[in-house]
Amino acid sequence: MTKSRRKPDVDVEPIFYEDGADWRIVDLRPHGVDCIPLFAFGNFGAVRPGVREHIHPGHIEVCLCIRGNLRYAADGMEYPVLPGHVFISRPDEPHRRCDNPKGMMLYRLLFSIPRKGGRILGLSTKESDYIVRTLQNATTRLFHATARLRSAFVRLFALFDSPSGDKMLHRLEMRNAATELMLALVEAPFAPHSAKGRPTSKVKEIVERITAHPENDYPVERLAREASLSQFAFTEAFKRATGFTPHAYLMDRRVRRAAADLKQGHISISGVAGKWRFSSPQHMSAAFRRILGASPREISGKFNVLRAKGKIEK
Repeated sequence: MTKSRRKPDVDVEPIFYEDGADWRIVDLRPHGVDCIPLFAFGNFGAVRPGVREHIHPGHIEVCLCIRGNLRYAADGMEYPVLPGHVFISRPDEPHRRCDNPKGMMLYRLLFSIPRKGGRILGLSTKESDYIVRTLQNATTRLFHATARLRSAFVRLFALFDSPSGDKMLHRLEMRNAATELMLALVEAPFAPHSAKGRPTSKVKEIVERITAHPENDYPVERLAREASLSQFAFTEAFKRATGFTPHAYLMDRRVRRAAADLKQGHISISGVAGKWRFSSPQHMSAAFRRILGASPREISGKFNVLRAKGKIEK
């Protein structure tokens, strides 16, 4: 895999900490975990805009999606990150999370790469080097999380929130849990993905059809019959595949396709609403605010300004 060139206008994202409603971002280094300066859990109650393209010099970023349908951009590509998926970005590699939908839930950490010959988590030099090399040279950036990896994220945060009266014991437990997380992370890309709960080929075909043609109508009862499932079983299978119910996924696809049309500036708002089967421009505006956090007029106006300034092609 070729190394990405650093762009001059890419942000270097600073490390900061907060304990708010949407994000809990903590530093594990004072708790005996020398290689994780940032450990976070996000649970978004409202739509937030995506983040700017950025890098983390000297750090590998790991994100585990728990709920929601996320999109990450890197290497000139967009990667759909569904519930149960892990996305990894390497140091000096420009990337960004394209959106932060309402209901999004994810774990995130920064792994600090030690100097050559440096050690992490009290491991030997060879053991530390093995983990660092494996993470740096991973052949895939998007993969399924194993049950072991998901449990390791949960346990590490639980230990952080429940410090023992014995500080030394707490540090040892934290270090042990972080080591387990690193081993699970190294293992996960190569672990066989369990077929239990995996969407059937029929469900996958339906998801692909809705993605390609969100302008059509898709009654759930008809889709369930097509997938040879009850409506409840079909909805659950669809949620495992996308993180959304069928209706929510259809609306999400319609909104994003409508937003792409508005950015082009060739179709009126009412025309876009009709094209993508919204019942009215007001209905489309409500969906835009719920999913993108902005109205159709705001999105259209923003790109018209950029186009007038010559920052995007007409």
